[in-house]
Amino acid sequence: MNRRILVIALIWFATFATAQEEEAPPLPRWSEEDAQRILEGDNLISDALFQPIDNGLLDAPFLSNEELPEPADDTLDLLDPTEIPEEYLGKYFGQKPKSYLIDPQDVLTRQEYRDRLSFLKYHAGDSQVELYVYVFDKMQIIPPALKAEELFSRYFADDGPTVLVFYYLGNPTRSEVHLSPDLMRAVGKAERARALQSSINQAVIKSQAVDQLDGFCVQMSIRIYWMEKALESGLIAPIEADEEPNPAKPRAEILAAIQTWWMQWRLPVAMGGGVILIGLLFTHIRRRRMTYVFPEFPVAPRLGGEHGAGVGAIITYSSARIPPAMQREQVPDYTRRQ
Repeated sequence: MNRRILVIALIWFATFATAQEEEAPPLPRWSEEDAQRILEGDNLISDALFQPIDNGLLDAPFLSNEELPEPADDTLDLLDPTEIPEEYLGKYFGQKPKSYLIDPQDVLTRQEYRDRLSFLKYHAGDSQVELYVYVFDKMQIIPPALKAEELFSRYFADDGPTVLVFYYLGNPTRSEVHLSPDLMRAVGKAERARALQSSINQAVIKSQAVDQLDGFCVQMSIRIYWMEKALESGLIAPIEADEEPNPAKPRAEILAAIQTWWMQWRLPVAMGGGVILIGLLFTHIRRRRMTYVFPEFPVAPRLGGEHGAGVGAIITYSSARIPPAMQREQVPDYTRRQ
Protein backbone atom coordinates (compact mmCIF):
# COMPACT_ATOMS: atom_id res chain seq x y z
CA MET A 1 0.00 0.00 0.00
CA ASN A 2 2.83 2.39 0.85
CA ARG A 3 4.50 1.73 -2.48
CA ARG A 4 1.34 2.57 -4.35
CA ILE A 5 1.00 5.89 -2.51
CA LEU A 6 4.64 6.69 -3.32
CA VAL A 7 4.16 6.00 -7.03
CA ILE A 8 1.01 8.12 -7.17
CA ALA A 9 2.83 10.99 -5.39
CA LEU A 10 5.68 10.85 -7.88
CA ILE A 11 3.28 10.92 -10.81
CA TRP A 12 1.37 13.86 -9.33
CA PHE A 13 4.59 15.78 -8.67
CA ALA A 14 5.80 15.23 -12.25
CA THR A 15 2.44 16.43 -13.61
CA PHE A 16 2.43 19.50 -11.38
CA ALA A 17 5.99 20.46 -12.36
CA THR A 18 5.13 20.15 -16.04
CA ALA A 19 2.17 22.38 -15.62
CA GLN A 20 4.18 25.06 -13.81
CA GLU A 21 7.06 25.16 -16.34
CA GLU A 22 5.80 24.97 -19.87
CA GLU A 23 9.18 25.73 -21.39
CA ALA A 24 11.00 22.81 -19.69
CA PRO A 25 11.11 19.47 -21.48
CA PRO A 26 8.48 17.01 -20.28
CA LEU A 27 9.52 14.57 -17.59
CA PRO A 28 9.18 10.84 -18.18
CA ARG A 29 5.87 9.33 -17.15
CA TRP A 30 5.35 6.01 -15.54
CA SER A 31 3.05 3.75 -17.42
CA GLU A 32 0.62 1.48 -15.62
CA GLU A 33 2.77 -1.45 -16.64
CA ASP A 34 5.91 0.21 -15.17
CA ALA A 35 4.08 1.11 -12.01
CA GLN A 36 2.93 -2.46 -11.63
CA ARG A 37 6.54 -3.70 -12.16
CA ILE A 38 7.81 -1.31 -9.49
CA LEU A 39 5.19 -2.62 -7.09
CA GLU A 40 6.40 -6.13 -7.85
CA GLY A 41 10.02 -5.12 -7.07
CA ASP A 42 11.54 -4.95 -10.59
CA ASN A 43 14.42 -2.55 -11.35
CA LEU A 44 13.52 -0.30 -14.27
CA ILE A 45 16.76 1.72 -14.10
CA SER A 46 18.88 -1.17 -15.38
CA ASP A 47 16.54 -1.59 -18.33
CA ALA A 48 17.01 2.06 -19.27
CA LEU A 49 20.78 1.98 -18.98
CA PHE A 50 21.67 -1.24 -20.75
CA GLN A 51 20.09 -0.53 -24.12
CA PRO A 52 21.78 -1.49 -27.42
CA ILE A 53 23.98 1.29 -28.79
CA ASP A 54 23.35 2.64 -32.23
CA ASN A 55 26.30 1.75 -34.49
CA GLY A 56 26.12 5.16 -36.06
CA LEU A 57 27.16 6.78 -32.82
CA LEU A 58 30.38 4.76 -32.76
CA ASP A 59 31.66 6.19 -36.04
CA ALA A 60 34.13 9.03 -35.52
CA PRO A 61 33.52 12.17 -37.55
CA PHE A 62 35.65 12.36 -40.67
CA LEU A 63 37.99 15.33 -40.97
CA SER A 64 39.24 16.28 -44.38
CA ASN A 65 42.68 17.69 -45.03
CA GLU A 66 41.20 21.15 -45.37
CA GLU A 67 39.88 21.01 -41.80
CA LEU A 68 43.22 20.03 -40.22
CA PRO A 69 45.19 22.88 -38.59
CA GLU A 70 48.38 23.91 -40.29
CA PRO A 71 51.64 23.38 -38.30
CA ALA A 72 53.33 26.44 -36.95
CA ASP A 73 56.20 27.85 -38.96
CA ASP A 74 58.47 28.50 -35.96
CA THR A 75 59.45 24.95 -34.94
CA LEU A 76 61.51 24.45 -31.79
CA ASP A 77 65.20 23.68 -32.17
CA LEU A 78 65.75 20.85 -29.68
CA LEU A 79 69.20 20.45 -28.13
CA ASP A 80 71.07 17.22 -27.80
CA PRO A 81 70.41 15.94 -24.25
CA THR A 82 74.16 15.53 -23.80
CA GLU A 83 74.91 19.18 -24.53
CA ILE A 84 75.02 21.85 -21.86
CA PRO A 85 73.16 24.93 -23.13
CA GLU A 86 75.48 27.78 -24.00
CA GLU A 87 73.74 30.16 -21.62
CA TYR A 88 74.68 27.96 -18.65
CA LEU A 89 78.33 27.36 -19.55
CA GLY A 90 79.21 30.90 -18.50
CA LYS A 91 77.34 30.47 -15.22
CA TYR A 92 79.22 27.24 -14.56
CA PHE A 93 82.75 28.14 -15.60
CA GLY A 94 82.78 31.84 -16.55
CA GLN A 95 83.31 33.10 -13.01
CA LYS A 96 84.39 31.99 -9.57
CA PRO A 97 81.57 30.12 -7.82
CA LYS A 98 79.67 32.20 -5.30
CA SER A 99 78.40 29.07 -3.57
CA TYR A 100 79.77 25.63 -2.75
CA LEU A 101 76.97 24.05 -4.79
CA ILE A 102 76.80 25.18 -8.41
CA ASP A 103 73.52 24.35 -10.17
CA PRO A 104 72.47 27.10 -12.63
CA GLN A 105 70.28 24.65 -14.59
CA ASP A 106 68.13 23.95 -11.50
CA VAL A 107 68.69 20.24 -11.78
CA LEU A 108 67.87 20.13 -8.06
CA THR A 109 64.72 21.57 -6.58
CA ARG A 110 65.10 24.58 -4.32
CA GLN A 111 64.61 22.54 -1.16
CA GLU A 112 67.05 19.86 -2.34
CA TYR A 113 69.54 22.60 -3.21
CA ARG A 114 69.32 24.22 0.22
CA ASP A 115 69.72 20.90 2.05
CA ARG A 116 72.86 19.93 0.09
CA LEU A 117 74.30 23.42 0.37
CA SER A 118 73.92 23.39 4.16
CA PHE A 119 76.08 20.26 4.35
CA LEU A 120 78.79 21.79 2.14
CA LYS A 121 78.80 24.90 4.33
CA TYR A 122 79.20 22.69 7.40
CA HIS A 123 82.16 20.97 5.73
CA ALA A 124 83.73 24.33 4.88
CA GLY A 125 83.51 25.41 8.52
CA ASP A 126 85.10 22.19 9.73
CA SER A 127 87.87 21.70 7.14
CA GLN A 128 90.64 23.76 5.58
CA VAL A 129 90.04 22.08 2.21
CA GLU A 130 87.28 23.77 0.22
CA LEU A 131 84.80 21.47 -1.56
CA TYR A 132 82.86 22.75 -4.58
CA VAL A 133 80.25 20.52 -6.25
CA TYR A 134 79.13 21.26 -9.83
CA VAL A 135 75.82 19.49 -10.58
CA PHE A 136 74.94 18.44 -14.14
CA ASP A 137 72.28 16.25 -15.68
CA LYS A 138 73.12 12.55 -15.81
CA MET A 139 73.95 12.42 -19.55
CA GLN A 140 75.46 15.86 -20.09
CA ILE A 141 79.06 16.20 -21.29
CA ILE A 142 81.45 18.97 -20.32
CA PRO A 143 83.14 20.52 -23.38
CA PRO A 144 86.55 18.90 -23.95
CA ALA A 145 88.21 22.30 -24.27
CA LEU A 146 87.47 23.03 -20.62
CA LYS A 147 90.32 21.93 -18.32
CA ALA A 148 90.13 21.70 -14.54
CA GLU A 149 93.70 23.01 -14.29
CA GLU A 150 92.58 26.26 -15.91
CA LEU A 151 89.79 26.63 -13.35
CA PHE A 152 92.26 26.27 -10.47
CA SER A 153 94.72 28.76 -11.94
CA ARG A 154 92.01 31.27 -12.87
CA TYR A 155 89.71 31.23 -9.83
CA PHE A 156 91.27 29.23 -6.97
CA ALA A 157 94.97 30.14 -7.09
CA ASP A 158 94.82 32.02 -3.76
CA ASP A 159 92.25 29.85 -1.98
CA GLY A 160 94.54 27.13 -0.66
CA PRO A 161 93.72 23.42 -1.01
CA THR A 162 90.55 22.95 -3.03
CA VAL A 163 88.55 20.01 -4.38
CA LEU A 164 86.26 20.34 -7.40
CA VAL A 165 83.61 17.68 -8.01
CA PHE A 166 81.75 17.37 -11.31
CA TYR A 167 78.66 15.38 -10.35
CA TYR A 168 76.07 14.00 -12.77
CA LEU A 169 72.75 13.67 -10.95
CA GLY A 170 71.31 10.19 -11.41
CA ASN A 171 74.57 8.77 -12.78
CA PRO A 172 77.22 8.99 -10.03
CA THR A 173 79.61 6.61 -11.83
CA ARG A 174 80.44 9.44 -14.28
CA SER A 175 81.54 11.77 -11.50
CA GLU A 176 84.94 13.47 -11.66
CA VAL A 177 87.17 14.73 -8.84
CA HIS A 178 89.92 17.33 -9.36
CA LEU A 179 92.43 18.45 -6.72
CA SER A 180 94.34 21.71 -6.50
CA PRO A 181 98.09 21.42 -7.28
CA ASP A 182 99.25 21.62 -3.64
CA LEU A 183 96.77 18.95 -2.56
CA MET A 184 97.65 16.81 -5.56
CA ARG A 185 101.34 16.85 -4.63
CA ALA A 186 100.50 15.64 -1.13
CA VAL A 187 98.18 12.73 -1.96
CA GLY A 188 98.86 11.83 -5.61
CA LYS A 189 96.71 10.27 -8.29
CA ALA A 190 96.27 6.98 -6.46
CA GLU A 191 94.62 8.57 -3.43
CA ARG A 192 92.44 10.74 -5.66
CA ALA A 193 91.25 7.63 -7.52
CA ARG A 194 90.54 5.83 -4.23
CA ALA A 195 88.56 8.81 -2.91
CA LEU A 196 86.50 8.98 -6.09
CA GLN A 197 85.77 5.24 -6.16
CA SER A 198 84.91 5.16 -2.47
CA SER A 199 82.44 8.03 -2.91
CA ILE A 200 80.87 6.38 -5.95
CA ASN A 201 80.43 3.15 -3.98
CA GLN A 202 78.56 5.02 -1.26
CA ALA A 203 76.35 6.70 -3.86
CA VAL A 204 75.28 3.72 -5.97
CA ILE A 205 73.86 1.83 -2.99
CA LYS A 206 71.10 4.47 -2.77
CA SER A 207 68.03 4.30 -5.01
CA GLN A 208 67.06 7.98 -5.18
CA ALA A 209 69.20 10.42 -7.17
CA VAL A 210 69.27 13.03 -4.40
CA ASP A 211 70.21 10.43 -1.79
CA GLN A 212 73.04 9.33 -4.07
CA LEU A 213 74.36 12.89 -4.08
CA ASP A 214 74.19 12.95 -0.28
CA GLY A 215 76.14 9.69 0.02
CA PHE A 216 78.75 10.90 -2.44
CA CYS A 217 79.32 14.22 -0.66
CA VAL A 218 79.49 12.68 2.81
CA GLN A 219 82.06 10.07 1.75
CA MET A 220 84.08 12.67 -0.15
CA SER A 221 84.13 14.85 2.96
CA ILE A 222 85.57 11.92 4.93
CA ARG A 223 88.26 11.30 2.30
CA ILE A 224 89.13 15.01 2.28
CA TYR A 225 89.76 14.80 6.04
CA TRP A 226 92.59 12.29 5.43
CA MET A 227 93.91 14.37 2.52
CA GLU A 228 94.09 17.33 4.87
CA LYS A 229 96.05 15.28 7.41
CA ALA A 230 98.53 14.25 4.72
CA LEU A 231 98.91 17.87 3.63
CA GLU A 232 99.51 19.09 7.18
CA SER A 233 102.16 16.42 7.81
CA GLY A 234 104.14 17.62 4.79
CA LEU A 235 103.77 14.31 2.97
CA ILE A 236 104.85 14.28 -0.66
CA ALA A 237 103.31 11.62 -2.87
CA PRO A 238 105.72 9.60 -5.03
CA ILE A 239 106.05 10.70 -8.62
CA GLU A 240 103.74 8.66 -10.80
CA ALA A 241 104.36 7.98 -14.44
CA ASP A 242 101.80 9.01 -17.00
CA GLU A 243 99.40 6.39 -18.19
CA GLU A 244 100.36 6.54 -21.89
CA PRO A 245 104.00 5.37 -21.77
CA ASN A 246 103.33 2.84 -19.03
CA PRO A 247 104.86 -0.50 -20.16
CA ALA A 248 103.53 -2.32 -17.10
CA LYS A 249 99.91 -1.83 -18.16
CA PRO A 250 99.84 -4.79 -20.63
CA ARG A 251 101.48 -6.94 -17.97
CA ALA A 252 98.85 -5.93 -15.45
CA GLU A 253 96.13 -6.76 -17.96
CA ILE A 254 97.68 -10.19 -18.56
CA LEU A 255 97.88 -10.85 -14.82
CA ALA A 256 94.28 -9.76 -14.42
CA ALA A 257 93.21 -12.11 -17.23
CA ILE A 258 95.14 -15.00 -15.65
CA GLN A 259 93.57 -14.27 -12.29
CA THR A 260 90.11 -14.23 -13.82
CA TRP A 261 90.78 -17.53 -15.60
CA TRP A 262 92.09 -19.10 -12.40
CA MET A 263 89.06 -18.00 -10.40
CA GLN A 264 86.83 -19.63 -12.99
CA TRP A 265 88.72 -22.91 -13.54
CA ARG A 266 90.60 -23.44 -10.30
CA LEU A 267 88.38 -26.29 -9.10
CA PRO A 268 88.67 -28.44 -12.27
CA VAL A 269 92.41 -27.70 -12.49
CA ALA A 270 92.93 -28.67 -8.85
CA MET A 271 91.00 -31.92 -9.28
CA GLY A 272 92.89 -32.82 -12.46
CA GLY A 273 96.25 -32.03 -10.84
CA GLY A 274 95.36 -34.19 -7.84
CA VAL A 275 94.47 -37.16 -10.06
CA ILE A 276 97.73 -36.83 -12.01
CA LEU A 277 99.78 -36.59 -8.82
CA ILE A 278 98.16 -39.70 -7.33
CA GLY A 279 98.79 -41.61 -10.58
CA LEU A 280 102.49 -40.66 -10.61
CA LEU A 281 102.89 -41.64 -6.97
CA PHE A 282 101.22 -45.00 -7.53
CA THR A 283 103.45 -45.72 -10.55
CA HIS A 284 106.59 -44.85 -8.58
CA ILE A 285 105.66 -47.17 -5.70
CA ARG A 286 104.80 -50.00 -8.10
CA ARG A 287 108.14 -49.73 -9.87
CA ARG A 288 110.08 -49.79 -6.60
CA ARG A 289 108.35 -52.98 -5.53
CA MET A 290 108.77 -54.73 -8.90
CA THR A 291 111.11 -57.82 -9.03
CA TYR A 292 112.87 -59.24 -12.09
CA VAL A 293 113.59 -62.99 -12.68
CA PHE A 294 116.29 -63.83 -15.24
CA PRO A 295 116.10 -67.20 -17.06
CA GLU A 296 118.79 -69.83 -16.46
CA PHE A 297 120.62 -71.21 -19.50
CA PRO A 298 122.32 -74.67 -19.37
CA VAL A 299 126.11 -74.43 -19.43
CA ALA A 300 128.45 -77.35 -20.14
CA PRO A 301 130.59 -78.31 -17.11
CA ARG A 302 134.25 -77.47 -17.15
CA LEU A 303 136.89 -79.47 -15.14
CA GLY A 304 134.16 -81.08 -13.11
CA GLY A 305 132.58 -77.82 -12.10
CA GLU A 306 129.15 -76.57 -12.90
CA HIS A 307 130.53 -73.54 -14.68
CA GLY A 308 133.84 -72.92 -16.28
CA ALA A 309 135.67 -69.81 -17.29
CA GLY A 310 135.50 -68.70 -20.85
CA VAL A 311 137.95 -70.66 -22.95
CA GLY A 312 139.06 -69.53 -26.29
CA ALA A 313 140.20 -66.38 -27.94
CA ILE A 314 139.94 -62.94 -26.39
CA ILE A 315 138.81 -60.27 -28.76
CA THR A 316 139.55 -56.68 -27.86
CA TYR A 317 138.33 -53.52 -29.44
CA SER A 318 141.22 -51.23 -28.67
CA SER A 319 141.26 -49.73 -32.15
CA ALA A 320 138.35 -48.70 -34.25
CA ARG A 321 140.33 -48.90 -37.48
CA ILE A 322 141.54 -52.54 -37.14
CA PRO A 323 138.94 -55.27 -37.73
CA PRO A 324 138.01 -57.35 -34.63
CA ALA A 325 139.35 -60.55 -36.20
CA MET A 326 142.86 -59.09 -36.35
CA GLN A 327 142.70 -58.03 -32.71
CA ARG A 328 142.04 -61.61 -31.56
CA GLU A 329 144.36 -62.99 -28.90
CA GLN A 330 144.44 -66.78 -28.54
CA VAL A 331 144.38 -68.08 -24.98
CA PRO A 332 146.86 -70.92 -24.44
CA ASP A 333 145.38 -74.33 -23.76
CA TYR A 334 146.85 -75.37 -20.41
CA THR A 335 144.93 -78.67 -20.37
CA ARG A 336 147.01 -80.05 -23.21
CA ARG A 337 150.34 -79.32 -21.46
CA GLN A 338 149.21 -81.32 -18.46
